[in-house]
Amino acid sequence: MNTQSNVLSVHNISKAFGAIKAVQNVSFEVHKGEILGLIGPNGSGKSTLFNCILGQSSPDTGEVYVNGKSVAGRPSHQLNKLGVGRTFQQLSVFPKMTVIDNIIMAGQEHHGTMFSRLFGASDAGLTDEAEQLTEFFKLDHLRDEEAGSLSYGQQKLLDAAMAFMAGPGLVLLDEPAGGVNLTMLEYLKDRLLTYNREHDATFVVIEHNMEFVMSLCTRIIVLAGGEIIAEGTPDEIRANDLVIQAYLGG
Repeated sequence: MNTQSNVLSVHNISKAFGAIKAVQNVSFEVHKGEILGLIGPNGSGKSTLFNCILGQSSPDTGEVYVNGKSVAGRPSHQLNKLGVGRTFQQLSVFPKMTVIDNIIMAGQEHHGTMFSRLFGASDAGLTDEAEQLTEFFKLDHLRDEEAGSLSYGQQKLLDAAMAFMAGPGLVLLDEPAGGVNLTMLEYLKDRLLTYNREHDATFVVIEHNMEFVMSLCTRIIVLAGGEIIAEGTPDEIRANDLVIQAYLGG
């Protein structure tokens, strides 16, 4: 596996919890500018694999490389420094803070030194950048509203804006469509595709909403029983008998 030419390389990752083998020898690569979908039925190992990639869980075996650098087991804040952003299945917004302050806070750990944070401007000079993201995600009219007062779909957009605050080259999105109505879902997809196109950003998406992931992703990997059972374009995955059986329990 040529780890130098890929934004993300996952090499033979395995993770067990007692006798349960959650992930078994999973390997794949993600290329610059690609939108990769990671799908599978409940219990397939998607979340465990994501956690191993993001440093929230240490794999039993295997390696993870970001832009050719080994990062397996590194904590999330170190991955952030390497240009890795993420959204969460459970929203990570601060409900009592305004929209703009949420976005500024998300960017503060990626900019400057401890000295500049302590003695520099309270916004760490990030307000202009945060304003641009509120406009991009069409949250500017909610700029000064508390995040907790927003609709669930608007909070999902805010969560995405926070993940993009550091200008990451790689973003891992954990069920971005979960709980979002169809109108907001189409808008979220449009924003992600636009950001991908304008910034040549790379996305890896875990998602249960098949229609959303099929219309967003250029390539899809399917997990079942902790192993990769299929990989291909959305059309190839739709027609794959192993995938159909995995979802239907056949």
